Amino acid sequence: MPGTRGSMVVRNAALAFSFGAVAAHWLPAAQALWACWMCGGVAIALAPRVRVLGAVLIGLGWGAWHGLDALDRRIEPACAEASVTGRIAGLPSESHGRGTIARRFVFVPESASCELRGPLRLMWLDGPPLRSDEHWSLRVRLKSPRAGANAQGFDAEAWFVRDKLAATGYVVRGRRLETPAAAGGGHSVGALRQGIRDRMAELPLVHGGVLAALTLGDKSAIPRDKVDLYRRTGTMHLLVISGLHVGIVTAFGFLAGRALGLVTALAPRATGVGTALALTSAYVVLAGAGLSLLRAFAMSVAAMVAVLSGRTSAPSAAFAYALAVVLVIDPMAPLSSGFWLSFGAVAVLLGFFVPRPRRLSWLISAVVAQLAIATVFVPATTGITGLVHPLGIGVNLVAVPTVTLLLVPLALSGVAMIATPLGAWLLTAADFVVHLLETVLAFADRIAPIYVASHDGWLVWIVVAAAVSLLPTSRLARTLLMATATMVLLLPRPALPWGHVDVTVLDVGQGTAVLVETASHTLVYDTGPLFPSGRDTGAGVVLPAVRGRGWARIDRLLLSHGDIDHVGGARSVLAGMPVGDVLAGESVPGIGTQPCQAGLSWHWDGVAFSVLSPDSDHLLTGNNASCVVMIETASRRILLTGDIEAIVERRLRVPAVDVLLVPHHGSATSSTAAMVAATRPRFAIVAAGFDNHFGHPHPHVVARYRNQGSHIVSTGASGAVRWRSTDPMTVTVQRCVESPYWRSASAFPRSTAVRCEWRTLDH
Repeated sequence: MPGTRGSMVVRNAALAFSFGAVAAHWLPAAQALWACWMCGGVAIALAPRVRVLGAVLIGLGWGAWHGLDALDRRIEPACAEASVTGRIAGLPSESHGRGTIARRFVFVPESASCELRGPLRLMWLDGPPLRSDEHWSLRVRLKSPRAGANAQGFDAEAWFVRDKLAATGYVVRGRRLETPAAAGGGHSVGALRQGIRDRMAELPLVHGGVLAALTLGDKSAIPRDKVDLYRRTGTMHLLVISGLHVGIVTAFGFLAGRALGLVTALAPRATGVGTALALTSAYVVLAGAGLSLLRAFAMSVAAMVAVLSGRTSAPSAAFAYALAVVLVIDPMAPLSSGFWLSFGAVAVLLGFFVPRPRRLSWLISAVVAQLAIATVFVPATTGITGLVHPLGIGVNLVAVPTVTLLLVPLALSGVAMIATPLGAWLLTAADFVVHLLETVLAFADRIAPIYVASHDGWLVWIVVAAAVSLLPTSRLARTLLMATATMVLLLPRPALPWGHVDVTVLDVGQGTAVLVETASHTLVYDTGPLFPSGRDTGAGVVLPAVRGRGWARIDRLLLSHGDIDHVGGARSVLAGMPVGDVLAGESVPGIGTQPCQAGLSWHWDGVAFSVLSPDSDHLLTGNNASCVVMIETASRRILLTGDIEAIVERRLRVPAVDVLLVPHHGSATSSTAAMVAATRPRFAIVAAGFDNHFGHPHPHVVARYRNQGSHIVSTGASGAVRWRSTDPMTVTVQRCVESPYWRSASAFPRSTAVRCEWRTLDH
């Protein structure tokens, strides 16, 4: 029976284990001591009075061991080029950009010319069509999993560690291998999922990508503009298979099985439970067995076991068991936002409904449940998207039941009968429901979202305050908590004092993007590269950075010149946020710009901006057409140089500066001895990719700056670099801000200094 001492002990131990497994990913040095945590936990757990502490330590050791294992799987430098044979795992995706087709897939090695201890995430440009579970022999070029480090935006490195990738890379050439399964047409789960996706692609579905996301867990075919629509309206969660969908499948299976039992000689209850678990298992496997699915499946199993045994179990116990089971199966789950959103939603519902008597009708309860989840998840998702839509809660009140009770049943029924004409009809009906839903979202999107500035660690406390306000406390306490959460969430961004400037060189890989802020204006200097896959850093890095600072618009976008590693993200920036005007050192195809020429100047909030190059009558193109900008406060100078080379450097007459964006990513064609001596920068910042094949920054260039007493900092080694005129002797780098264990300093090249903070004496 619920509430017995034995069940409470097990529940508490499960929660304690889960707490330790989650904490392992954020406690400093937890990974190195995993064996100590495990042994200590086992020893302490033998004492009845401190079993909870023992469970915490066991969970800590379990999570830390797997975190260390994820790091140990990374390849050695000797494995940069390899021949590998193995299998494609999951559904491959493809994207189009710059005249090429980029196919992405996860490859599980079975044999290789060097030691590979984990899966590979690969890209094949203009390669042949790929299918799930196919076997290939590939020649690949690999690198240790690494991505840009910025304060806002998607943390791809955490994603790599979460999946325990050995390497990322691209395919040079490959050969498909014939296997018995392939020869027979393939009967694996992967082949089944691939076949369903192929059949859906053959149907005349306008929103096939959304339907594939809700049935197969495959979001790769959803256009970016549609994803942005869902993000702006606060409905991104609708594109993810949720535990509620699994619950509906379980309930339908139980009712169908029970009805079957009533008309046959089978036991109705047992038949219902068996049918429910069979259908739920099939759905979870078909959809890729994601985190929310595993959690929902564990809770569905607990519910069905309780039904079969005729006993009830406390909801909190089922939640605790499901949480512990997921973390035992996948201890890297806390590195995924899906883990927090999935279990967070259930925790909110349990905290809100369990302590209260059930006096409301099911319809009112559903509305109240949605409001309760929104109370906590609006601030939580703000930390992910950087915005709040004024109509977000109202839109979700319409969209969630539409998707859950209408769209998902139609789509799943269509997939189950996809080989029949009825299946095609059901999928077409589901496609029409998506059309109606997106019409509502487009109407709501006419109202601009509110961009919310990030406030460092405040977000966690906002979420906690919002969650506590749902508990059955006094009305005054709930009001105070909600008022506090709302006030902090909507606080304006910390404003710079008049006459000061904040400069952040973003980590966009091998390219340039700089965010410049004054008291009430913002300038973006370059937008980073566009990749062959069609993705760009304008959408992935620049826009999240601007939104994370709380800006609703960019006053000026300045494109230094036309190279793709500087302007590749410009279209995404212009499409994603209002921009005052666009200046460019040379024309950029497809973008309306004004010339950026020497003599142009403006003042923002007591800060002077002046263009030093190119001249109005110049005949320069390419790198040397770069727009060079000097930014000056009352006592500090910052020089942004684009990709200028020696010929332009010799023409410039520049004074000493505090911060210099090193020309041309630190190439040997730039940063002449005269330029370095004239500028004598306190901080020379190199915008370059980690371990790039150009060798940027060149060792001779690094030596020149160091001989002048400059501190040279590379975004490739340090992540985003931020300098403020309010603290001019210091720069901070992102790889040392709340540095997680997967951002290991040992991987940094020795050619550039890497420290969390540089503090210098004045020149």
